[in-house]
Amino acid sequence: MNIVCLICALTVPVVLLAMSTAYGHGIGYETLPPQMLGDRKVAMEVSSIVENSTNSKQITFSMFDTSTGLTVRDVMYHLKTLKDGHVLFEGEYTTSDGVLVISLIPDSSEQILVSKKKEFDIFGFITGKEKSRIEARGSVFASNGLYKFTLDVLSAERYDGKNVKPVRFESGLSFPESAVYELNDLVGQRIKVVSYYDLIYDLRYDAASKQVSFSMPFEWTIDNINQTTHVHEEVFVPKTLTPFQVSKYEIAVNGVPLSEKALTIDDYRNDERIIHILLYQSDLLNLQKTQITNKMDFVLSAKSASTLLADVTDNVQYRIELTTKPDRLLRGGEATFLFKIYDVFLQGKTISADYEFVIKSNGQVVYSTKGKSDVSKWSEISLTIPHDASDIMVLSFENIGGNGFARAEIPIMLYDALPTTSIPSWVKNNANWWCQKAITDDDFLKGVGYLLSEGVIRVEITKESSRSQVPDWVRQSSCWWSNGSISDGDFINGISYLVRSGIIVP
Repeated sequence: MNIVCLICALTVPVVLLAMSTAYGHGIGYETLPPQMLGDRKVAMEVSSIVENSTNSKQITFSMFDTSTGLTVRDVMYHLKTLKDGHVLFEGEYTTSDGVLVISLIPDSSEQILVSKKKEFDIFGFITGKEKSRIEARGSVFASNGLYKFTLDVLSAERYDGKNVKPVRFESGLSFPESAVYELNDLVGQRIKVVSYYDLIYDLRYDAASKQVSFSMPFEWTIDNINQTTHVHEEVFVPKTLTPFQVSKYEIAVNGVPLSEKALTIDDYRNDERIIHILLYQSDLLNLQKTQITNKMDFVLSAKSASTLLADVTDNVQYRIELTTKPDRLLRGGEATFLFKIYDVFLQGKTISADYEFVIKSNGQVVYSTKGKSDVSKWSEISLTIPHDASDIMVLSFENIGGNGFARAEIPIMLYDALPTTSIPSWVKNNANWWCQKAITDDDFLKGVGYLLSEGVIRVEITKESSRSQVPDWVRQSSCWWSNGSISDGDFINGISYLVRSGIIVP
């Protein structure tokens, strides 16, 4: 069985930008290995295309004579279509022109309806070789991931395979599938994984261990691996998720660590970092020796402790790398931004270049300066963050090297100052009870209100909006805080939001 991934290569980061449009069209192509059809050697071309607006998938099978390159005509196929180990539909289909076209169309029906549709073609009308396609409709086709096809050639031109073992071609087509994990936090951050092999499940983010984990079905047979050129996954991480914005990551599959070469970091988007995970056939063969389950469990971990944020300018000429002191920036606190400017076209060498540095909060400029970057060490800018700064502050590098198109933006998450006294243990107990819904929202809010009025918890009291209900993410943060997954500061950040929203009045 041949597995076709719609992304066939991963090269340098600049090329990835151009490639994102190509595989977004959902085009895949391969030629299956040749076989003997009577006294002729034939091969099978398989291609696919996806209509993005409807997610309809069209797959085309065309068998040709390898010695002449001509399509074999008057073919009767037996087609079996499978997904997740289940047969979706099968049947015998005759094509006068030798080309079998299958359309998989999503609709609301739980039942799969299969029909043959004629297509007008002037050449086919003249020659009597009419064109048609097989149309399969059903809700199951809304799902992407890996589809498998078994194609038996029952007859073709001079060949009649009904009385002998039919020639069989097996193929697999993978359509990109995505999964999203909502962090349920103050600014609605989320992590997304796009798979170019099969469906993703159990996507999670562990704040305490700084790990993204997810699983995917995979058949660990030698036959399957021999026909799988690579497995490609993309992890999209918001740049405001500072603890996971680091310079190095580790990746393990089914508990086995992989080489750093399996990972590529792509910072060509302003709002999120893309971490590419690429397993080649040699990696799959090495992993196969110890596998006992038909799945892949991925664990992507932040390897380095220090934060490293990055962005590439709009004209793709410069790359900015930036870190902060401290890692966790507080409203009203002191902050130092350390950064380097690299020239992408000079193989990533650091350069000395003029720049304008601007900080925006709620769309308004709160700080600006100009300077020239240092080529041999980190350039530094120190300042005091405003007390009323928004949850996400945007750092902008503009007019780099005097080029108005050389502009990059890096979002920064801000936090409220930590309490000056320790939080009593009974508060964590209350948070745990509230997490388990053993006490009501009012009971929990009254306890927090008492701490605020007594000065045990101190937050900046600036009312930004008016709400009457506690958002789900605040309860989730309390759950994480009660079991030690997040810090006191993260918990205080949620309480600060409740105060600013008018849900708690100290």
